[in-house]
Amino acid sequence: MTERTGGRSARVRAAVLGALSELLEERSAESITTSEVARRSGVNRSTLHRRWGGMPGLLADLAIDELNAASPIPAEADDLRTELCCWAEQVIDVLNAHRPGHSPFVAALLRAVQDGRAPGDLLQGRLAALDEMLLRAAGRGERVVLSALDLVEIVLLPIYATRLLSSAPLERGLAHRLVDRFLRLNAPASE
Repeated sequence: MTERTGGRSARVRAAVLGALSELLEERSAESITTSEVARRSGVNRSTLHRRWGGMPGLLADLAIDELNAASPIPAEADDLRTELCCWAEQVIDVLNAHRPGHSPFVAALLRAVQDGRAPGDLLQGRLAALDEMLLRAAGRGERVVLSALDLVEIVLLPIYATRLLSSAPLERGLAHRLVDRFLRLNAPASE
């Protein structure tokens, strides 16, 4: 079944995700209930459970929505380093826009772990997009031996870990250092 992108369905989704985003800015995800999201959004609680299956689904939808809107995979540039730095800087900007521990993506990852689900499920769409970026670079003749999963491990996870371990805003220089580490590991040993 194809979901309509406009109309009532889009309004419900926008109201629910907006309400959840507001609540996440006020307090931690663990303390937010579907009843509160329903009350704040004006959407029936049964709709939340039917459409999202509860808080894990709501958090995941908000996280992916934020990732796609605020840190999309950058347009093709002249080289992979430029693209990766742009992407990693966007991730840092998104995390800095939230108080520590209040990022929808971090909340969704933590909730997935608490519920015994693989947090990597949230990243599947992003991994495919990152793979496309790496394939574009290879198509331009750049050497690409590492995968999107390597990119997540070397660049993305340290950004998130740094944000979780410190209340100080992340510096964009972190993006460049991590991207350079990825590119060094991606280069052949003789280079």
